[in-house]
Amino acid sequence: MDMLGGPVPLVFVTCGDSDLSETLRRSFTGQDDFNVYIEIRTGLDVVGKALELAPDLVIFVIALPRVSDFQFFDIFKLNMPTVPVFLVSDKHSMEAEKEALSHGIDAVFEKDQEFSSLVMNARSVCGLESLGRGTYDLRSSVIC
Repeated sequence: MDMLGGPVPLVFVTCGDSDLSETLRRSFTGQDDFNVYIEIRTGLDVVGKALELAPDLVIFVIALPRVSDFQFFDIFKLNMPTVPVFLVSDKHSMEAEKEALSHGIDAVFEKDQEFSSLVMNARSVCGLESLGRGTYDLRSSVIC
């Protein structure tokens, strides 16, 4: 239960980089209204684990999105169409961002940036108010 008595949202982070996994974990530290589950998984194993966990948000960490990754996002969204999905990537380009958004990704973040905006957007899509600042509108600022 969160501070308001509701269920605590589960965030599933799938990442192939242990250093980045730790950085993401630290970004959510102190956010008591989240349960964060970070695991190194790839391919269809991610879909199976996500179906098992039934998260409120999934964060994919991918070095450089490739065509096969975008096809994977399509498969993921077929299996979990209502679950918001964030993408954290090494490099940002408008082309890759547009492609990700067209395949059901809800927000794109660069790996090298501070993850406070990612956490704020996670609060928004999970229906939580940010700390004294109201609710964030994810669609008004897709690139974070």
